[in-house]
Amino acid sequence: MKRYLLLLLPVVMMLSVACKGKKTSMKDDEKVDVSDFIGFFPEIPLPLKLADTSLKRQNDSALIGYRIFTQFIPDSVLNKDFGKGIHPRLYAIGKTAEKGKETYLFFKAITGSKRIAYMACFNNDNKFLKAMPLVTSGTDAHTSAYGMLDNRFQVTTYREKKTTDGLSFKKNVFIYNSAANEFTLIFTEPNEEMVKNVINPIDTLSRKGKFSGDYVQDKNNFVAVRDGKNASQILFFIHFEKDDDCNGELKGSARFISPTVAQYVQSGNPCIVELSFSGNKVSLREKGGCGSYRGIKCFFDGAFTKKKEPKPKQAHPKK
Repeated sequence: MKRYLLLLLPVVMMLSVACKGKKTSMKDDEKVDVSDFIGFFPEIPLPLKLADTSLKRQNDSALIGYRIFTQFIPDSVLNKDFGKGIHPRLYAIGKTAEKGKETYLFFKAITGSKRIAYMACFNNDNKFLKAMPLVTSGTDAHTSAYGMLDNRFQVTTYREKKTTDGLSFKKNVFIYNSAANEFTLIFTEPNEEMVKNVINPIDTLSRKGKFSGDYVQDKNNFVAVRDGKNASQILFFIHFEKDDDCNGELKGSARFISPTVAQYVQSGNPCIVELSFSGNKVSLREKGGCGSYRGIKCFFDGAFTKKKEPKPKQAHPKK
């Protein structure tokens, strides 16, 4: 009898493992734990690049029930883009993990009018940390976009648009910052977004100098630099809007204290701001109290990228 029991034991163990195999369905009536949820996403190699044209419905074998999904990833991730009460169809794309660190899940959320691919981050204990949208389907035939995670686990979002003046684009690069639990912007390269809703009081002034031009982060955060009365001086206008309690503006002239650093100083005014130029960027540094020009929770700081000047249109000779 003992011999038969010993022979049956491996078979029972094999059947037990088979019963606890990978989940093949994420329907809302299924009983699923977080390891089942993460295991449902297929392994994918890096780099992973998701284009806006890839955001289509796919086979329902990749479909994840909304109730199951929101057990492990909060619905606030979707509400920001789709609105409360909207339940998009959710599809697993794949997953990858950084050795000894975080696991990244990629999924699509689709309604009739909107399609977005996201990346969600989980720690080693399968606890949700953070999520961000990678790419949104374009509604304009002249616009294209993609999102990518590369081998260095840097996240790139890119959008470009064909215009009558050529091609405009916006490229951002992020990394996941575990200390702050956020995706931190480490590089931006805009050539498009000069301010449309903010009046730039020095916009029409001369911009022939080496450092003159518009340096931007986005349409609400920019530094305009124009020619001063001589080569040792520049005129500038700074505008930023970081959140409801953190915005500011400063207009004035700055004198160069080195070949690449200009300083704003006014007699009787405690506010001192340095503008440091390097390549196609300008960095701000507040060195004196500028509280009367900004909110109390923020400063004149950060890096801004120079916007490319549109090429002048060539006049066609009359025949």
